[in-house]
Amino acid sequence: MRFMVCLGFLLATTAANAQNATSVKREGDTITITGPTTTTTITQLSHSQGSSSYTTTISRNGSYQPAGRGGYRPMGSGGYNPMGH
Repeated sequence: MRFMVCLGFLLATTAANAQNATSVKREGDTITITGPTTTTTITQLSHSQGSSSYTTTISRNGSYQPAGRGGYRPMGSGGYNPMGH
């Protein structure tokens, strides 16, 4: 039950960040959620006397582009034109 609560929390957090899960897979004690930019894996490590322990791994899909796909353009897409030339 706590496993599903953890999954629900993760899905709510993902939705709040405007991510769309493209697949959700559960195999044993592991849930893998794949989105357009990240893959999240939640694994239950232990469960005893009503207490559970989980680990979460988040991996970025593709390369990191801090300036976006177009790259860094401080003067706009047309470049620098002094005096309008």
